[in-house]
Amino acid sequence: MAIVVNWCVEWVGEDVLQCWPQMAIFEKKIERKVNLDDTLEIRCCIETAQKVNGHTEYVLRVQRGPFSENSWRLLRRYNDFVHLDKCLQISGIDLQLPGKKILGNMHPEFIAQRRVALQEYINHVLMNPILASSLPTKKFVDPDSYSTPFHDLALQNASLCLRADGQYALGQSLGPIGWRLRKHYFRVTMKVPGGRSSPGQAKHLVKSVSQSHARTGPQSSTVGNGSTSEAVQDLILAWTEYGPDKYVDDREIHAALKNLSGIQHPYIQPLDYVTSNDNGALVIRKFISHGSLKDQLCTVQPVNPFLTKYGNPKNRSPLPLRDVALYGRQILEAIRFLHSKGLPNGHVHAGNVVIVNGTARLLDIENFILGVPAFYRPFFMQHSKIHTFEAVDVYSFGHLLYEMTMGYPLQESVARQITDCPDSLRQLLESILLKDSCKNGLPTLDQVAQHAFFQEHVPNFQDILAKATKTTKPHLKWSSCAKEQLKVSLQKAEHRLKDEQKSVRNQKRLVRVQEWMSSEEEKKKIKSKAVSAKPEAFNFIYKLAFEVVGK
Repeated sequence: MAIVVNWCVEWVGEDVLQCWPQMAIFEKKIERKVNLDDTLEIRCCIETAQKVNGHTEYVLRVQRGPFSENSWRLLRRYNDFVHLDKCLQISGIDLQLPGKKILGNMHPEFIAQRRVALQEYINHVLMNPILASSLPTKKFVDPDSYSTPFHDLALQNASLCLRADGQYALGQSLGPIGWRLRKHYFRVTMKVPGGRSSPGQAKHLVKSVSQSHARTGPQSSTVGNGSTSEAVQDLILAWTEYGPDKYVDDREIHAALKNLSGIQHPYIQPLDYVTSNDNGALVIRKFISHGSLKDQLCTVQPVNPFLTKYGNPKNRSPLPLRDVALYGRQILEAIRFLHSKGLPNGHVHAGNVVIVNGTARLLDIENFILGVPAFYRPFFMQHSKIHTFEAVDVYSFGHLLYEMTMGYPLQESVARQITDCPDSLRQLLESILLKDSCKNGLPTLDQVAQHAFFQEHVPNFQDILAKATKTTKPHLKWSSCAKEQLKVSLQKAEHRLKDEQKSVRNQKRLVRVQEWMSSEEEKKKIKSKAVSAKPEAFNFIYKLAFEVVGK
Protein backbone atom coordinates (compact mmCIF):
# COMPACT_ATOMS: atom_id res chain seq x y z
CA MET A 1 0.00 0.00 0.00
CA ALA A 2 2.83 2.42 0.84
CA ILE A 3 4.35 1.92 -2.62
CA VAL A 4 1.01 2.67 -4.28
CA VAL A 5 0.45 5.77 -2.15
CA ASN A 6 3.93 7.08 -2.95
CA TRP A 7 3.22 6.59 -6.64
CA CYS A 8 -0.03 8.57 -6.24
CA VAL A 9 1.85 11.41 -4.53
CA GLU A 10 4.31 11.58 -7.41
CA TRP A 11 1.52 11.50 -10.01
CA VAL A 12 -1.20 13.78 -8.60
CA GLY A 13 0.84 15.72 -6.03
CA GLU A 14 0.50 16.29 -2.31
CA ASP A 15 -1.80 19.28 -2.76
CA VAL A 16 -4.47 17.12 -4.41
CA LEU A 17 -4.10 14.33 -1.86
CA GLN A 18 -4.67 16.82 0.94
CA CYS A 19 -8.20 17.24 -0.40
CA TRP A 20 -8.77 13.50 -0.94
CA PRO A 21 -8.25 10.87 1.77
CA GLN A 22 -5.81 8.28 0.47
CA MET A 23 -8.17 5.35 0.91
CA ALA A 24 -11.04 7.19 -0.85
CA ILE A 25 -8.98 7.35 -4.04
CA PHE A 26 -9.28 3.59 -4.43
CA GLU A 27 -12.91 3.21 -3.43
CA LYS A 28 -14.69 4.84 -6.36
CA LYS A 29 -14.19 5.36 -10.02
CA ILE A 30 -15.44 8.28 -12.08
CA GLU A 31 -18.36 7.19 -14.19
CA ARG A 32 -19.67 9.22 -17.06
CA LYS A 33 -23.15 10.33 -16.10
CA VAL A 34 -26.18 10.46 -18.32
CA ASN A 35 -26.06 13.71 -20.28
CA LEU A 36 -29.20 15.34 -18.94
CA ASP A 37 -30.54 18.47 -20.63
CA ASP A 38 -30.77 20.92 -17.74
CA THR A 39 -32.72 23.42 -19.85
CA LEU A 40 -35.82 21.23 -20.26
CA GLU A 41 -38.89 22.86 -18.78
CA ILE A 42 -39.84 21.63 -15.32
CA ARG A 43 -43.46 21.73 -14.20
CA CYS A 44 -44.59 21.05 -10.67
CA CYS A 45 -48.11 20.44 -9.42
CA ILE A 46 -49.03 20.02 -5.76
CA GLU A 47 -51.62 17.27 -6.13
CA THR A 48 -52.71 16.87 -2.54
CA ALA A 49 -51.72 17.16 1.09
CA GLN A 50 -51.63 14.41 3.69
CA LYS A 51 -51.19 14.25 7.44
CA VAL A 52 -48.30 12.07 8.60
CA ASN A 53 -47.22 11.72 12.25
CA GLY A 54 -48.58 15.08 13.28
CA HIS A 55 -47.33 17.11 10.34
CA THR A 56 -48.47 17.88 6.79
CA GLU A 57 -46.75 16.50 3.71
CA TYR A 58 -47.50 17.78 0.22
CA VAL A 59 -47.49 15.39 -2.72
CA LEU A 60 -45.73 17.02 -5.67
CA ARG A 61 -45.96 15.73 -9.21
CA VAL A 62 -42.98 16.93 -11.25
CA GLN A 63 -42.60 16.63 -15.01
CA ARG A 64 -39.52 17.28 -17.12
CA GLY A 65 -40.16 18.19 -20.74
CA PRO A 66 -43.34 17.69 -22.75
CA PHE A 67 -44.03 14.01 -22.00
CA SER A 68 -46.06 12.98 -18.97
CA GLU A 69 -44.13 9.68 -18.91
CA ASN A 70 -41.07 11.63 -17.76
CA SER A 71 -42.61 12.54 -14.42
CA TRP A 72 -42.31 11.54 -10.79
CA ARG A 73 -43.83 12.24 -7.39
CA LEU A 74 -42.11 13.37 -4.23
CA LEU A 75 -43.10 14.49 -0.76
CA ARG A 76 -42.26 17.93 0.59
CA ARG A 77 -43.01 19.52 3.93
CA TYR A 78 -43.49 23.22 4.50
CA ASN A 79 -39.98 23.42 5.95
CA ASP A 80 -38.59 22.18 2.63
CA PHE A 81 -40.18 25.19 0.94
CA VAL A 82 -38.70 27.42 3.64
CA HIS A 83 -35.23 25.99 2.98
CA LEU A 84 -35.60 26.58 -0.76
CA ASP A 85 -36.72 30.14 -0.14
CA LYS A 86 -33.69 30.83 2.05
CA CYS A 87 -31.38 29.58 -0.70
CA LEU A 88 -33.07 31.80 -3.28
CA GLN A 89 -33.13 34.95 -1.13
CA ILE A 90 -29.71 36.03 -2.45
CA SER A 91 -31.44 36.73 -5.77
CA GLY A 92 -33.26 39.68 -4.23
CA ILE A 93 -36.55 38.51 -5.76
CA ASP A 94 -39.62 38.70 -3.52
CA LEU A 95 -41.20 35.27 -3.94
CA GLN A 96 -43.88 35.70 -1.26
CA LEU A 97 -43.62 32.37 0.49
CA PRO A 98 -46.71 31.90 2.69
CA GLY A 99 -45.91 32.53 6.34
CA LYS A 100 -45.53 30.02 9.12
CA LYS A 101 -48.44 29.33 11.46
CA ILE A 102 -48.15 27.74 14.89
CA LEU A 103 -51.78 27.31 15.93
CA GLY A 104 -54.37 25.81 13.63
CA ASN A 105 -51.87 24.64 11.06
CA MET A 106 -53.51 21.21 10.85
CA HIS A 107 -56.97 22.54 10.09
CA PRO A 108 -58.21 21.27 6.68
CA GLU A 109 -59.21 24.74 5.50
CA PHE A 110 -55.80 26.18 6.37
CA ILE A 111 -53.99 23.28 4.66
CA ALA A 112 -56.05 23.85 1.51
CA GLN A 113 -55.23 27.57 1.51
CA ARG A 114 -51.54 26.92 2.09
CA ARG A 115 -51.47 24.36 -0.71
CA VAL A 116 -52.78 26.98 -3.14
CA ALA A 117 -50.25 29.54 -1.89
CA LEU A 118 -47.36 27.07 -2.17
CA GLN A 119 -48.45 26.22 -5.72
CA GLU A 120 -48.30 29.91 -6.63
CA TYR A 121 -44.87 30.12 -5.01
CA ILE A 122 -43.33 27.20 -6.92
CA ASN A 123 -44.93 28.45 -10.16
CA HIS A 124 -43.23 31.80 -9.62
CA VAL A 125 -39.89 30.09 -9.08
CA LEU A 126 -40.11 27.81 -12.12
CA MET A 127 -41.30 30.58 -14.44
CA ASN A 128 -38.21 32.68 -13.72
CA PRO A 129 -35.29 31.48 -15.92
CA ILE A 130 -32.69 32.60 -13.37
CA LEU A 131 -34.34 30.83 -10.43
CA ALA A 132 -35.39 27.76 -12.40
CA SER A 133 -31.82 27.09 -13.54
CA SER A 134 -30.34 27.35 -10.02
CA LEU A 135 -29.08 24.30 -8.16
CA PRO A 136 -31.35 24.79 -5.09
CA THR A 137 -34.42 24.72 -7.35
CA LYS A 138 -33.19 21.69 -9.29
CA LYS A 139 -32.50 19.81 -6.06
CA PHE A 140 -35.93 20.69 -4.71
CA VAL A 141 -37.86 19.28 -7.68
CA ASP A 142 -35.43 16.53 -8.76
CA PRO A 143 -33.19 15.39 -5.90
CA ASP A 144 -32.23 12.13 -7.63
CA SER A 145 -30.63 13.89 -10.60
CA TYR A 146 -29.07 16.85 -8.81
CA SER A 147 -27.54 15.42 -5.66
CA THR A 148 -24.30 14.74 -7.53
CA PRO A 149 -21.29 16.65 -6.12
CA PHE A 150 -20.78 18.66 -9.33
CA HIS A 151 -18.08 20.90 -7.89
CA ASP A 152 -16.06 18.02 -6.49
CA LEU A 153 -16.08 16.18 -9.80
CA ALA A 154 -15.09 19.35 -11.66
CA LEU A 155 -12.23 19.90 -9.22
CA GLN A 156 -11.06 16.35 -9.66
CA ASN A 157 -11.19 16.39 -13.45
CA ALA A 158 -9.58 19.80 -13.76
CA SER A 159 -6.72 19.01 -11.39
CA LEU A 160 -5.93 15.68 -13.05
CA CYS A 161 -6.01 17.17 -16.54
CA LEU A 162 -3.67 19.99 -15.55
CA ARG A 163 -1.41 17.60 -13.63
CA ALA A 164 -1.00 15.46 -16.74
CA ASP A 165 0.35 18.41 -18.72
CA GLY A 166 2.21 20.29 -15.99
CA GLN A 167 1.93 23.79 -17.46
CA TYR A 168 -0.65 25.28 -15.11
CA ALA A 169 -1.46 25.19 -11.40
CA LEU A 170 -5.07 25.16 -10.26
CA GLY A 171 -6.03 27.94 -7.88
CA GLN A 172 -9.10 29.14 -6.02
CA SER A 173 -12.62 28.18 -7.04
CA LEU A 174 -14.73 31.13 -8.14
CA GLY A 175 -17.98 29.50 -7.04
CA PRO A 176 -21.32 29.55 -8.89
CA ILE A 177 -20.68 32.64 -11.02
CA GLY A 178 -22.37 31.14 -14.10
CA TRP A 179 -25.79 29.66 -14.81
CA ARG A 180 -24.62 26.19 -15.85
CA LEU A 181 -24.68 23.61 -13.07
CA ARG A 182 -22.09 21.49 -14.87
CA LYS A 183 -19.61 24.27 -15.57
CA HIS A 184 -17.17 25.43 -12.90
CA TYR A 185 -14.65 28.25 -12.79
CA PHE A 186 -11.25 28.41 -11.11
CA ARG A 187 -8.34 30.76 -10.92
CA VAL A 188 -5.31 29.29 -12.60
CA THR A 189 -1.65 30.25 -12.88
CA MET A 190 1.03 29.29 -15.32
CA LYS A 191 3.92 27.40 -13.79
CA VAL A 192 7.44 28.74 -14.06
CA PRO A 193 10.28 26.34 -14.92
CA GLY A 194 10.92 24.07 -11.95
CA GLY A 195 7.29 23.07 -11.41
CA ARG A 196 6.15 25.94 -9.15
CA SER A 197 3.28 28.28 -9.77
CA SER A 198 3.73 31.96 -10.44
CA PRO A 199 4.57 34.16 -7.41
CA GLY A 200 1.77 35.84 -5.55
CA GLN A 201 -0.84 33.31 -6.60
CA ALA A 202 -2.66 30.53 -4.77
CA LYS A 203 -0.79 27.23 -4.93
CA HIS A 204 -3.28 24.90 -3.32
CA LEU A 205 -6.57 23.46 -4.45
CA VAL A 206 -9.82 24.42 -2.80
CA LYS A 207 -10.96 21.67 -0.46
CA SER A 208 -13.93 19.69 -1.68
CA VAL A 209 -17.28 19.70 0.02
CA SER A 210 -17.47 15.91 -0.07
CA GLN A 211 -15.04 13.06 -0.53
CA SER A 212 -16.63 11.42 -3.58
CA HIS A 213 -13.43 11.31 -5.59
CA ALA A 214 -12.11 8.69 -7.91
CA ARG A 215 -9.28 6.26 -7.71
CA THR A 216 -7.83 7.20 -11.05
CA GLY A 217 -8.56 9.91 -13.58
CA PRO A 218 -9.69 9.42 -17.17
CA GLN A 219 -7.23 9.60 -20.00
CA SER A 220 -6.73 13.21 -21.01
CA SER A 221 -5.50 15.04 -24.06
CA THR A 222 -4.18 18.59 -24.02
CA VAL A 223 -3.69 21.52 -26.34
CA GLY A 224 -1.77 24.63 -25.36
CA ASN A 225 0.74 27.19 -26.50
CA GLY A 226 3.52 25.50 -24.56
CA SER A 227 4.98 28.72 -23.22
CA THR A 228 6.18 28.86 -19.61
CA SER A 229 8.47 31.85 -19.82
CA GLU A 230 6.14 34.43 -18.29
CA ALA A 231 3.92 34.42 -15.24
CA VAL A 232 0.26 34.94 -16.10
CA GLN A 233 -1.87 36.41 -13.33
CA ASP A 234 -5.20 37.03 -15.06
CA LEU A 235 -6.30 33.60 -16.24
CA ILE A 236 -9.61 31.84 -15.63
CA LEU A 237 -10.25 28.14 -16.09
CA ALA A 238 -13.66 26.74 -17.02
CA TRP A 239 -14.37 23.02 -16.69
CA THR A 240 -17.49 21.92 -18.61
CA GLU A 241 -19.13 18.51 -18.72
CA TYR A 242 -20.24 17.21 -22.10
CA GLY A 243 -23.88 17.88 -22.88
CA PRO A 244 -26.72 15.96 -24.56
CA ASP A 245 -25.74 17.27 -28.02
CA LYS A 246 -22.15 16.06 -27.85
CA TYR A 247 -21.91 14.07 -31.08
CA VAL A 248 -18.22 14.50 -31.91
CA ASP A 249 -16.58 11.11 -31.48
CA ASP A 250 -14.54 10.69 -28.30
CA ARG A 251 -11.51 9.76 -30.38
CA GLU A 252 -11.81 12.87 -32.55
CA ILE A 253 -12.77 15.57 -30.08
CA HIS A 254 -9.13 16.30 -29.27
CA ALA A 255 -8.42 17.09 -32.91
CA ALA A 256 -11.46 19.37 -33.14
CA LEU A 257 -10.48 21.28 -30.00
CA LYS A 258 -6.90 21.50 -31.19
CA ASN A 259 -8.06 23.12 -34.42
CA LEU A 260 -10.36 25.45 -32.50
CA SER A 261 -7.56 26.55 -30.18
CA GLY A 262 -5.83 28.12 -33.18
CA ILE A 263 -8.71 30.45 -33.99
CA GLN A 264 -7.98 34.10 -34.67
CA HIS A 265 -10.61 36.78 -35.09
CA PRO A 266 -10.83 40.37 -33.85
CA TYR A 267 -14.32 39.74 -32.44
CA ILE A 268 -13.70 36.36 -30.79
CA GLN A 269 -11.91 35.98 -27.45
CA PRO A 270 -8.98 33.59 -28.03
CA LEU A 271 -8.44 30.34 -26.16
CA ASP A 272 -5.16 30.24 -24.24
CA TYR A 273 -5.32 26.53 -23.50
CA VAL A 274 -7.64 23.58 -24.10
CA THR A 275 -7.68 20.10 -22.64
CA SER A 276 -10.26 17.32 -22.73
CA ASN A 277 -10.94 13.91 -21.25
CA ASP A 278 -13.75 11.36 -21.25
CA ASN A 279 -16.01 13.52 -19.07
CA GLY A 280 -15.64 17.02 -20.42
CA ALA A 281 -13.30 19.78 -21.49
CA LEU A 282 -11.25 22.45 -19.82
CA VAL A 283 -10.62 25.88 -21.36
CA ILE A 284 -8.34 28.64 -20.09
CA ARG A 285 -8.80 32.25 -21.18
CA LYS A 286 -7.70 35.67 -20.04
CA PHE A 287 -9.79 36.89 -17.12
CA ILE A 288 -11.62 40.13 -17.92
CA SER A 289 -11.75 42.07 -14.65
CA HIS A 290 -14.92 44.00 -15.48
CA GLY A 291 -16.74 40.83 -16.49
CA SER A 292 -19.10 40.05 -19.32
CA LEU A 293 -21.41 42.40 -21.18
CA LYS A 294 -24.23 41.16 -18.93
CA ASP A 295 -22.18 42.12 -15.87
CA GLN A 296 -21.78 45.61 -17.32
CA LEU A 297 -25.48 45.93 -18.14
CA CYS A 298 -26.37 44.92 -14.58
CA THR A 299 -23.43 46.90 -13.09
CA VAL A 300 -22.32 43.96 -10.94
CA GLN A 301 -19.04 42.33 -10.02
CA PRO A 302 -18.26 39.29 -12.22
CA VAL A 303 -17.12 37.05 -9.35
CA ASN A 304 -20.38 37.30 -7.40
CA PRO A 305 -22.81 34.35 -7.46
CA PHE A 306 -25.05 34.10 -10.49
CA LEU A 307 -28.25 34.45 -8.45
CA THR A 308 -26.95 37.57 -6.71
CA LYS A 309 -25.81 39.22 -9.93
CA TYR A 310 -28.78 38.64 -12.18
CA GLY A 311 -31.74 37.76 -9.96
CA ASN A 312 -32.89 41.33 -9.37
CA PRO A 313 -30.13 43.83 -10.17
CA LYS A 314 -30.91 47.33 -8.92
CA ASN A 315 -28.81 49.39 -11.33
CA ARG A 316 -29.45 48.16 -14.84
CA SER A 317 -27.87 50.33 -17.48
CA PRO A 318 -28.72 50.07 -21.21
CA LEU A 319 -26.07 50.89 -23.77
CA PRO A 320 -25.91 54.03 -25.89
CA LEU A 321 -27.49 53.49 -29.30
CA ARG A 322 -24.21 53.60 -31.20
CA ASP A 323 -22.69 50.99 -28.88
CA VAL A 324 -25.72 48.76 -29.43
CA ALA A 325 -25.15 49.01 -33.18
CA LEU A 326 -21.36 48.65 -33.04
CA TYR A 327 -21.22 45.75 -30.59
CA GLY A 328 -24.15 44.05 -32.29
CA ARG A 329 -22.51 44.31 -35.69
CA GLN A 330 -19.21 43.00 -34.33
CA ILE A 331 -20.90 39.98 -32.75
CA LEU A 332 -22.75 39.35 -36.00
CA GLU A 333 -19.44 39.33 -37.84
CA ALA A 334 -18.04 36.77 -35.39
CA ILE A 335 -21.10 34.52 -35.78
CA ARG A 336 -20.99 34.76 -39.57
CA PHE A 337 -17.30 33.85 -39.55
CA LEU A 338 -17.96 30.75 -37.43
CA HIS A 339 -20.79 29.65 -39.73
CA SER A 340 -18.57 30.14 -42.77
CA LYS A 341 -16.13 27.69 -41.17
CA GLY A 342 -18.81 25.10 -40.46
CA LEU A 343 -19.10 25.85 -36.73
CA PRO A 344 -22.50 27.10 -35.55
CA ASN A 345 -22.58 28.98 -32.28
CA GLY A 346 -26.00 28.49 -30.73
CA HIS A 347 -25.00 30.20 -27.47
CA VAL A 348 -25.24 33.92 -28.15
CA HIS A 349 -26.27 35.91 -25.08
CA ALA A 350 -24.94 38.82 -23.04
CA GLY A 351 -23.07 36.52 -20.66
CA ASN A 352 -21.03 35.17 -23.58
CA VAL A 353 -19.82 38.57 -24.75
CA VAL A 354 -17.01 40.69 -23.32
CA ILE A 355 -16.04 44.24 -24.20
CA VAL A 356 -12.28 44.71 -24.52
CA ASN A 357 -10.96 48.17 -25.39
CA GLY A 358 -14.24 49.19 -26.97
CA THR A 359 -14.54 45.99 -29.00
CA ALA A 360 -17.09 43.22 -28.50
CA ARG A 361 -15.75 39.68 -28.41
CA LEU A 362 -17.62 36.40 -28.41
CA LEU A 363 -16.91 33.79 -25.71
CA ASP A 364 -17.50 30.05 -25.32
CA ILE A 365 -17.29 29.17 -29.01
CA GLU A 366 -16.39 25.62 -27.96
CA ASN A 367 -19.91 24.97 -26.62
CA PHE A 368 -21.21 23.41 -29.83
CA ILE A 369 -18.41 20.84 -29.84
CA LEU A 370 -19.09 20.06 -26.18
CA GLY A 371 -22.79 19.61 -26.92
CA VAL A 372 -24.14 21.67 -24.03
CA PRO A 373 -27.72 23.04 -24.22
CA ALA A 374 -28.28 26.72 -25.01
CA PHE A 375 -29.53 29.28 -22.50
CA TYR A 376 -32.44 30.21 -24.78
CA ARG A 377 -33.36 26.62 -25.66
CA PRO A 378 -36.59 26.66 -23.58
CA PHE A 379 -37.65 29.67 -25.68
CA PHE A 380 -36.87 28.52 -29.22
CA MET A 381 -38.18 25.03 -28.44
CA GLN A 382 -41.63 26.63 -28.69
CA HIS A 383 -41.15 27.74 -32.31
CA SER A 384 -40.90 25.04 -34.96
CA LYS A 385 -39.54 27.48 -37.57
CA ILE A 386 -36.41 27.97 -35.46
CA HIS A 387 -35.04 24.53 -36.30
CA THR A 388 -31.63 25.33 -37.81
CA PHE A 389 -28.61 26.65 -35.97
CA GLU A 390 -28.54 29.74 -38.17
CA ALA A 391 -32.10 30.50 -37.07
CA VAL A 392 -31.11 29.77 -33.46
CA ASP A 393 -28.22 32.24 -33.71
CA VAL A 394 -30.44 34.90 -35.29
CA TYR A 395 -33.06 34.40 -32.59
CA SER A 396 -30.49 34.51 -29.78
CA PHE A 397 -28.91 37.60 -31.34
CA GLY A 398 -32.32 39.28 -31.25
CA HIS A 399 -32.53 38.66 -27.51
CA LEU A 400 -29.00 40.04 -27.08
CA LEU A 401 -29.88 43.16 -29.07
CA TYR A 402 -33.03 43.63 -26.99
CA GLU A 403 -31.09 43.36 -23.71
CA MET A 404 -28.42 45.83 -24.85
CA THR A 405 -31.15 48.28 -25.87
CA MET A 406 -33.42 48.00 -22.85
CA GLY A 407 -30.88 47.11 -20.17
CA TYR A 408 -32.91 44.06 -19.12
CA PRO A 409 -33.57 40.70 -20.82
CA LEU A 410 -36.79 39.66 -22.51
CA GLN A 411 -38.39 37.20 -20.08
CA GLU A 412 -40.61 35.52 -22.68
CA SER A 413 -39.93 33.70 -25.92
CA VAL A 414 -41.51 36.52 -27.96
CA ALA A 415 -42.04 40.24 -27.50
CA ARG A 416 -45.63 41.45 -27.42
CA GLN A 417 -44.74 45.05 -28.19
CA ILE A 418 -41.43 46.84 -28.73
CA THR A 419 -41.24 50.54 -27.92
CA ASP A 420 -38.78 53.16 -26.66
CA CYS A 421 -36.30 52.74 -29.50
CA PRO A 422 -35.73 54.24 -32.98
CA ASP A 423 -37.83 52.94 -35.85
CA SER A 424 -34.97 51.12 -37.57
CA LEU A 425 -34.02 49.26 -34.39
CA ARG A 426 -37.65 48.52 -33.58
CA GLN A 427 -38.15 47.05 -37.06
CA LEU A 428 -35.07 44.86 -36.66
CA LEU A 429 -36.18 43.57 -33.26
CA GLU A 430 -39.71 42.95 -34.52
CA SER A 431 -38.38 40.92 -37.46
CA ILE A 432 -36.81 38.52 -34.94
CA LEU A 433 -38.78 38.62 -31.71
CA LEU A 434 -42.44 39.10 -32.59
CA LYS A 435 -44.71 36.06 -32.52
CA ASP A 436 -45.51 36.31 -36.23
CA SER A 437 -41.81 36.48 -37.09
CA CYS A 438 -41.04 33.33 -35.11
CA LYS A 439 -44.05 31.65 -36.70
CA ASN A 440 -43.31 32.62 -40.31
CA GLY A 441 -39.51 32.42 -40.31
CA LEU A 442 -36.61 34.62 -39.23
CA PRO A 443 -34.22 36.60 -41.44
CA THR A 444 -30.82 35.12 -42.25
CA LEU A 445 -27.59 36.28 -40.64
CA ASP A 446 -26.65 38.12 -43.83
CA GLN A 447 -30.02 39.87 -43.95
CA VAL A 448 -29.65 40.99 -40.34
CA ALA A 449 -26.13 42.28 -41.03
CA GLN A 450 -27.44 44.37 -43.94
CA HIS A 451 -30.33 45.86 -41.96
CA ALA A 452 -30.87 49.61 -42.11
CA PHE A 453 -30.26 49.96 -38.36
CA PHE A 454 -26.57 49.12 -38.72
CA GLN A 455 -26.25 51.16 -41.90
CA GLU A 456 -27.71 54.14 -40.05
CA HIS A 457 -25.73 54.01 -36.81
CA VAL A 458 -22.39 52.46 -37.86
CA PRO A 459 -22.10 53.46 -41.52
CA ASN A 460 -18.31 53.11 -41.38
CA PHE A 461 -18.33 49.55 -40.06
CA GLN A 462 -16.55 48.13 -43.10
CA ASP A 463 -13.65 50.50 -42.42
CA ILE A 464 -13.64 49.43 -38.75
CA LEU A 465 -13.68 45.78 -39.79
CA ALA A 466 -10.88 46.24 -42.34
CA LYS A 467 -8.67 47.88 -39.71
CA ALA A 468 -9.41 45.15 -37.16
CA THR A 469 -8.75 42.27 -39.58
CA LYS A 470 -5.51 43.88 -40.65
CA THR A 471 -4.29 43.61 -37.06
CA THR A 472 -5.85 40.20 -36.36
CA LYS A 473 -6.35 38.20 -39.53
CA PRO A 474 -9.32 35.82 -39.21
CA HIS A 475 -8.18 32.22 -39.18
CA LEU A 476 -9.76 28.86 -38.37
CA LYS A 477 -8.73 25.71 -40.17
CA TRP A 478 -10.24 22.28 -39.61
CA SER A 479 -8.74 18.94 -40.44
CA SER A 480 -10.78 16.87 -42.91
CA CYS A 481 -11.83 14.55 -40.08
CA ALA A 482 -12.90 17.45 -37.86
CA LYS A 483 -14.93 18.93 -40.72
CA GLU A 484 -16.82 15.69 -41.15
CA GLN A 485 -17.40 15.35 -37.41
CA LEU A 486 -18.83 18.88 -37.21
CA LYS A 487 -21.07 18.25 -40.20
CA VAL A 488 -22.49 15.08 -38.65
CA SER A 489 -22.85 16.76 -35.25
CA LEU A 490 -24.80 19.62 -36.78
CA GLN A 491 -27.20 17.23 -38.50
CA LYS A 492 -27.79 15.23 -35.32
CA ALA A 493 -28.21 18.30 -33.12
CA GLU A 494 -30.75 19.82 -35.51
CA HIS A 495 -32.55 16.48 -35.73
CA ARG A 496 -32.88 16.33 -31.92
CA LEU A 497 -34.12 19.92 -31.89
CA LYS A 498 -36.80 19.19 -34.50
CA ASP A 499 -37.93 16.06 -32.66
CA GLU A 500 -38.31 17.91 -29.36
CA GLN A 501 -40.10 20.81 -31.04
CA LYS A 502 -42.50 18.31 -32.58
CA SER A 503 -43.11 16.78 -29.16
CA VAL A 504 -43.80 20.19 -27.65
CA ARG A 505 -46.18 21.03 -30.49
CA ASN A 506 -48.08 17.76 -30.13
CA GLN A 507 -48.35 18.21 -26.39
CA LYS A 508 -49.83 21.68 -26.86
CA ARG A 509 -52.38 20.24 -29.28
CA LEU A 510 -53.30 17.53 -26.81
CA VAL A 511 -53.84 20.11 -24.08
CA ARG A 512 -56.12 22.11 -26.38
CA VAL A 513 -58.16 18.99 -27.14
CA GLN A 514 -58.46 18.18 -23.44
CA GLU A 515 -59.56 21.72 -22.66
CA TRP A 516 -62.11 21.56 -25.45
CA MET A 517 -63.43 18.19 -24.31
CA SER A 518 -63.80 19.43 -20.74
CA SER A 519 -65.74 22.59 -21.61
CA GLU A 520 -69.37 22.54 -20.52
CA GLU A 521 -70.72 23.60 -23.89
CA GLU A 522 -68.95 20.81 -25.73
CA LYS A 523 -70.02 18.29 -23.09
CA LYS A 524 -73.64 19.17 -23.82
CA LYS A 525 -73.10 18.78 -27.57
CA ILE A 526 -71.43 15.41 -27.11
CA LYS A 527 -74.17 14.19 -24.77
CA SER A 528 -76.87 15.33 -27.17
CA LYS A 529 -75.25 13.55 -30.09
CA ALA A 530 -74.65 10.41 -28.06
CA VAL A 531 -78.33 10.16 -27.19
CA SER A 532 -79.45 10.33 -30.80
CA ALA A 533 -76.88 7.97 -32.32
CA LYS A 534 -73.72 6.61 -30.70
CA PRO A 535 -71.68 5.99 -33.90
CA GLU A 536 -72.45 9.46 -35.20
CA ALA A 537 -71.52 10.90 -31.81
CA PHE A 538 -68.08 9.35 -31.90
CA ASN A 539 -67.55 10.61 -35.44
CA PHE A 540 -68.64 14.05 -34.31
CA ILE A 541 -66.18 13.99 -31.40
CA TYR A 542 -63.26 12.90 -33.53
CA LYS A 543 -64.06 15.44 -36.23
CA LEU A 544 -64.13 18.34 -33.78
CA ALA A 545 -61.05 17.03 -31.97
CA PHE A 546 -59.05 16.99 -35.19
CA GLU A 547 -60.29 20.48 -36.01
CA VAL A 548 -58.98 21.70 -32.66
CA VAL A 549 -55.68 19.84 -33.08
CA GLY A 550 -55.15 21.31 -36.49
CA LYS A 551 -55.54 24.89 -35.30
